[in-house]
Amino acid sequence: MSSPDTLLVADDDDDVLALVAFALRRADFAVVTAHDGAAALAHLRNATFSLAVLDINMPGADGFAVCTDIRRRSRMPVIMLSARHDDADVVHALELGADDYIHKPFSPASLIARVRALLRRSAETELTTFSTNSGTLDVERRVLEVDRHRFALTPLETVLLRALFQQPGRLVAMEQLETAAWGRVGSEERHALRQCMHRLRRKLEQLLGSSEVLETVRGGGYRWLDRPVSVLRKTP
Repeated sequence: MSSPDTLLVADDDDDVLALVAFALRRADFAVVTAHDGAAALAHLRNATFSLAVLDINMPGADGFAVCTDIRRRSRMPVIMLSARHDDADVVHALELGADDYIHKPFSPASLIARVRALLRRSAETELTTFSTNSGTLDVERRVLEVDRHRFALTPLETVLLRALFQQPGRLVAMEQLETAAWGRVGSEERHALRQCMHRLRRKLEQLLGSSEVLETVRGGGYRWLDRPVSVLRKTP
């Protein structure tokens, strides 16, 4: 029998921390808890975890700081929790490399489903390099190369681009991208998807002066165009 995945849960709300830890343990996960960011960082220095659940609003080192520290050393999935319904928090969490974001209050069943989906995704062994006429995606290194420019990617950006590179030149529906990233579809997932794609287009604009290679189909989804960038730039 294999050992259970060990999860780190950090939240300064004792009631939330106890509820989350209890639910995850009942779902057969091993859980280590932290009441603030400093304690979470200490655990990360001394142990290895399969996934972290981090509250944003913790005293001292907040969830953003802990997520940043994790991303310096690890690819493990990170779920952010927050009682604030602020788009800026969602954007910032995704930019730092968080894989998922949950608004409080939430159901333990929903959290467990998200944890399991992210653990399945992180355990997947697939082709790690995809090439099209317009670029190359290195999944393992989380790097996108377009027109001799290299882009560092977050884990979420990498997952979404992998889904697009698997079908170059074809429209990939929003629902398909949401399922690839989170294992489910919904209003929060749709919002996070749009935010992530907006940031990707902005990255392309900043380094290439153009983002034509990533096409948005209003109400439909997204397409990674399978044509050389030089040709795309000449398209009226």
